[in-house]
Amino acid sequence: MAMRSRRGNALVLALGSTTTLVVAGGTLLVAVTQQRTATEQSVVNAQARDASISGVEDALALLEVDPGYVGTYALAMGGPRADVTVTSWGDDLLDNDADGAVDEADEADYRAIVSIGSANVVAGAGGLALDLPTRRASRRTEALVQRSALDLAAEQALYVDDPFAAIDFTGASFLLSGHDTNLDDSAGPNAPLPGIGTVGDPALLLAQLDPSQLAQVIGAGGSGSVASVADADLATTMGTLAAAASVQWSGADELFSGTLGDLASQVAVVAHAAGNLAIDGPTSGCGVLVVDGDLHVDADFDFAGVLYVGGAVHFGGTGAMRLRGALYTLGALASGDDVEIAGAVDLRYSSQAIGVVSAQLADTWSIVSWVQQ
Repeated sequence: MAMRSRRGNALVLALGSTTTLVVAGGTLLVAVTQQRTATEQSVVNAQARDASISGVEDALALLEVDPGYVGTYALAMGGPRADVTVTSWGDDLLDNDADGAVDEADEADYRAIVSIGSANVVAGAGGLALDLPTRRASRRTEALVQRSALDLAAEQALYVDDPFAAIDFTGASFLLSGHDTNLDDSAGPNAPLPGIGTVGDPALLLAQLDPSQLAQVIGAGGSGSVASVADADLATTMGTLAAAASVQWSGADELFSGTLGDLASQVAVVAHAAGNLAIDGPTSGCGVLVVDGDLHVDADFDFAGVLYVGGAVHFGGTGAMRLRGALYTLGALASGDDVEIAGAVDLRYSSQAIGVVSAQLADTWSIVSWVQQ
């Protein structure tokens, strides 16, 4: 009888242990299944989100080609897709900018882009999503973009924002010319501009030139061409251009050598450095280069277009440094020279170079707002 009791107790214990293991195994299976479900849904959500972003980016590219585009289209991406709608504030019968007027002229420069990205969503005959046994997701991205009619016209070859700036020109192998020069170095059609322009009295800048260097700064008025010009709103211009840049450097100190756009074919791009930029190897380009910090050019450099520099400008080294267009600088952010030129620097105002760039960037779009849902 005692033996049967012990066997019964052992059976109860065995059954209890088995039940515990079954419960634990079931709990683990549920947890694993839930984790897998969550992971699969997360992947689908990411696909839908990325598709919606791609839809907005595609619409921006379309507007660069056709600035007047409005309409709706589908963008297939080999699985995920985006349904994109582009509307104009200029004809939507709404007071979008809350100024009391509907569809006024300035609203025509805005486009609203809505992109619905979807993954594993299949539409039926009526356009409604079918209830299929798959993980599916939809995400929405909205962007408001503004068309910027850029005015790159220059009043001088080199613009120095601060009339009290410190300039350091070494030797007499450089040339700053306000005489209009075509890209092939023939004479351009426009009247001469100052070689150097500044806001206010130019006397302090002129006094920093050695007498032997006056013949290297030419333009309106002959040699020693330094004059007062209108204040250029560089902060606004640089901000607009930076938002439209297709080439971006985000670091505090960046190095670059290579090509920006295509100088030979006169294909322009907008490039933007959020910090300092050093050209440390042979570089050529066409377009607009915006540098929020200091710009150092220490190698061969051949560029057609406009340079905007929020800090100091340093041209040096042994290479040939050539610019056709115009150069603007706000000056050093810290102590030191605002403009330093040494070596074979050839900077000439060129209405042709500026015109080529302006024509290609006439309908540049910048992002005003961006919302993801």
